[in-house]
Amino acid sequence: RKHRSLHRHSSLRTLNLRLTLPGMFPRLAGIASWALLAATFCISPNVNVEAAAAALVDTVTKIGFDDNLGGLPLFGVGCRKKGPIKVYSVGMYSDDKAKDSISSLTKSNKAGALSTLRDSLKSSQVTTFLLKMNFKVGAEKMAGAIADSVAPRTSDKDAVETLKNLILDGVAAKGAATPGTTLQFDCLKNGGVKVSVDGKEVGSVPGLCRAFCDVFLDDNGVSPAFRDSVVENCCDITSSSITATDTVAQTLESQQSSHNPIYFLRRKSNFKLPNLPYAYNALQPVISEKTLRAHHLKHNAKYIDTVNKMINDGDTKLKGHNLVQIIQDSQIRQNNPSLYNNAAQCWNHDFYWKCMAGAGGGGEPTGLLAKTIRRDFGSFNNLRNEMETAAMKAFGSGWVWLGYNIQIQKLEVILTSGGGNPITENITPILAIDMWEHAYYLDYQEQRNEYVNGFFNRLVNWKFAEKNLKHAMGKGFIPDMMHQVSHRGLPLLAAMFSANWAKHKAIHMLFRQS
Repeated sequence: RKHRSLHRHSSLRTLNLRLTLPGMFPRLAGIASWALLAATFCISPNVNVEAAAAALVDTVTKIGFDDNLGGLPLFGVGCRKKGPIKVYSVGMYSDDKAKDSISSLTKSNKAGALSTLRDSLKSSQVTTFLLKMNFKVGAEKMAGAIADSVAPRTSDKDAVETLKNLILDGVAAKGAATPGTTLQFDCLKNGGVKVSVDGKEVGSVPGLCRAFCDVFLDDNGVSPAFRDSVVENCCDITSSSITATDTVAQTLESQQSSHNPIYFLRRKSNFKLPNLPYAYNALQPVISEKTLRAHHLKHNAKYIDTVNKMINDGDTKLKGHNLVQIIQDSQIRQNNPSLYNNAAQCWNHDFYWKCMAGAGGGGEPTGLLAKTIRRDFGSFNNLRNEMETAAMKAFGSGWVWLGYNIQIQKLEVILTSGGGNPITENITPILAIDMWEHAYYLDYQEQRNEYVNGFFNRLVNWKFAEKNLKHAMGKGFIPDMMHQVSHRGLPLLAAMFSANWAKHKAIHMLFRQS
């Protein structure tokens, strides 16, 4: 055994360790470094992992779908159930023309909207259905189930049998349709359906395009949740900027820090309305569906439209800016307060949506956040009382924040007016309550104290707040992963590779690959 001293790069924190290393350690270190690099630039402390991989997530199976596939936008997702069994999630992709055909239709006329969509799909070059398995199903049973759904919708029984055999061959090649298996059905303009399993093309069958689309879109579609999702995401859209198809790859949260490696690949000048991390009725009874729809689709969307217009019509230098850069720019705050306020409102709202949980919210925090609250406020009740008092003091419109002051390393309650944001004071937001009237007035009128109480009792997302605090204190994803690694028998590796080193290497790797 040899004793070695490891020294960190001078631009990083110095790490002096005297370690006892076995002869084969370099090989283990190499493997671990690649694992840490991959984890680091694929997952950031600022990004919701589940959402980062997808634009829409099936709330039943928690399976996500990207916002586009080969340039085709995502229309909706839903779960196919068989009794209590959640068999698979389905997502549909088609061209913009098909999406535009129902964008002006009302959501209340679901049957009419879906009928119009089915007709418009006839002229689409391709419509793709992705089936992502959530439950293990045998090859023969899977092929038979899909064929049985198509059969009543066509008179071409030979084509149905061919489709069944293609699915059977594709799934049988891997044994069964296990969770994670993806079946892709491309409905082509010539009327055929191309079948692929896990990205490998199996074959095509002619004449079943319309019948296959009807399996999911007609009145007796196999997934009512999917049909609802299509209507929810594609109808009542008055502007292309309110498509709500933004992934976390493009969410405002991933733009909080230019040190986030994902940021370099995702930076754009035109912002889109972020998806809500829950359904519009998920926050009831505290926040009604009517209030949340108006807040998200009208007010939040208006801020985004305004920022996009001001950037595109104004100084071209701003097109490379993300929201945080705009908010922190003192020249913009002085000379262009309208841009600052609208950009801040975009960031504030994206943050606010994540501060609430559709299920499991409310109560009291735990872990590091609870410990820090007790240290800085004495108790959770003291913090809550201080935030509620600040909310009642809000004159007109504003925001109540729980923030972490980096300079004094302490949690603070901040009240800002208009679109104010504590980022401008070098305070990292941990939690926010929107005190603009459009956030609560339809439900509570002047009784905004009931809105704030409901927020704390049922909605507040302490997991999100805890993540923000860890990021602010430098205790994010990588240290947590180190902890897990150390508890799995690799303490030496956990000691060697810190977050800063991994991020440093990951950024260089990204630049080399691009």
